[in-house]
Amino acid sequence: MTNGSATEAEPYPIDLTVVIPANDVGTTLSAQLDALAPQQWAGSWEIVVVDNRSTDDTRAIARDYAGRWDHVRVVDAPDRPGLCHARAIGISSARGAAIAICDGDDVVADGWVRAMGDALRDHPVVTGPLEVDWLNPRWLAETRGRPSATEAGTWFGLFPLVSGGNLGLHRSVWNAVGEFDDAYLGAEDAEWSLRLARAGITVHFAPDAVLHYRYRAEPDVLWRQGNRYGLNRPRLRRRIAAAGYPPPSRFAGWRSWAWLVAHLPGLRTKHGRARWSWVAGVRIGHLRGSLRDRTLFL
Repeated sequence: MTNGSATEAEPYPIDLTVVIPANDVGTTLSAQLDALAPQQWAGSWEIVVVDNRSTDDTRAIARDYAGRWDHVRVVDAPDRPGLCHARAIGISSARGAAIAICDGDDVVADGWVRAMGDALRDHPVVTGPLEVDWLNPRWLAETRGRPSATEAGTWFGLFPLVSGGNLGLHRSVWNAVGEFDDAYLGAEDAEWSLRLARAGITVHFAPDAVLHYRYRAEPDVLWRQGNRYGLNRPRLRRRIAAAGYPPPSRFAGWRSWAWLVAHLPGLRTKHGRARWSWVAGVRIGHLRGSLRDRTLFL
């Protein structure tokens, strides 16, 4: 890693800033920073950990790494809680001309910084594979299917999706498209991807920018997370229709509702309860969002 310095011709003193929004990730942050901090890349880069009102030892852990690695910094996002806000604070604090984002409860693979940094030299927006077997037991990894290792996903085939936890972008994109929107929390990645598509900005998939993605395993946590993921999707569907895209069927999730009925016997086992809680949480989130926003999408 090389150190950059600001000049009049270079408004940003380094090539890349990795932003880690962090809220109460004290049990996992060390694993992420252990994987990230020692990585090598030909360009200059830094890590910014954004402490967003953590009540555990997240900030102390981040400051410990900042004391041991000169390219690690800690900034605070105390104004309000929220992942979108923490990402925005991290980007506004970044010294890099390009930005990469990952989360404090996942783990980047070897070569992630190099893959992101190299891809961002040629592409305005970059995303990469979410690998789900390394951090999760097999039964849990199989509950949601495995994301593609070779191409970006899409929102019902309408436009490419970026993962907010495995994302690279040029500052010009951030300035043009804007920050992630809290009003779509849980679907904020998809809403931001819609804005990219409408602006004609291409998403590049970098197969070597692998992120090991951590699933939750506790039924109550999965229920709450699923609710959050599903709640704002009806609102997003309405926005997509207003943008001129053909929206998915209002009953696109009927197979998941049928799955819940067919798998009621699975509630007798721990693994079965976890799987059922996730699917049920998402579907109830859809129902709540449909009622709240008066736009049916089940």
